[in-house]
Amino acid sequence: MNLVKYCKASHVTDAVEKGRIFVGTFSRYSKIERDVLRDEEEGAATTAVLDDEADLILSENDNESLLANSPLKLANGWKLELPRHMPLWLAKPAFNTFIFCVSDDPDPSVEKAARLGYDSFYRITDPFSFGQALMISISQNLGTKFGVDGRMGPVNYVPRKIQVVNRRRSSPPVNGFSNEDLFRKHERFSDDREFRFVFLEYSNAEQSLFNSFNSEGEIVENPEIAKWVRRIDNNG
Repeated sequence: MNLVKYCKASHVTDAVEKGRIFVGTFSRYSKIERDVLRDEEEGAATTAVLDDEADLILSENDNESLLANSPLKLANGWKLELPRHMPLWLAKPAFNTFIFCVSDDPDPSVEKAARLGYDSFYRITDPFSFGQALMISISQNLGTKFGVDGRMGPVNYVPRKIQVVNRRRSSPPVNGFSNEDLFRKHERFSDDREFRFVFLEYSNAEQSLFNSFNSEGEIVENPEIAKWVRRIDNNG
């Protein structure tokens, strides 16, 4: 991997010299002004619908609606009968948490930075150590009581962000999302080659529930972060 962060030149200096970076949230990237960065489905969770017989009872029509192919079984045991192919509009559950996005780009350039609205970039030399330092910094910045869970990995690009599945499990996923939902984006963003760091704050002592932040992001600063980033010169 060759992980780089496309950003403004001043942000490169902040990261390299001070370990000072901005970590946004899903809500920020779902309504950011620049079209090339905005993903209205960012942070949305997978919709799960259970049925007596079928593993998949909904099929796609377009990016705005889903079609019912059989009765819907509701949580109270009742079934909602819909005529075949009647559009069914589903609200997208969302979970807001912190996310730091970089690119796995073997050949970074100022031209690529410009496509995203930036003019510079820096390299992350050790993703694991960087992620650890960032997780600790976020935990300290928030003054979290029960700890922070950090996850990292490449983004999986799919034709549609919301996947409709039958999870077939005795209990629903915590907060209605799975780990895959945190690393899934629409295929129109595939040129970004995104690799992301996701940070969730536990909201209970058992560390089984997470907070959903009413925040657009946080600025964190820690010299430990600066150890794992460096400016890219003409020699790479």
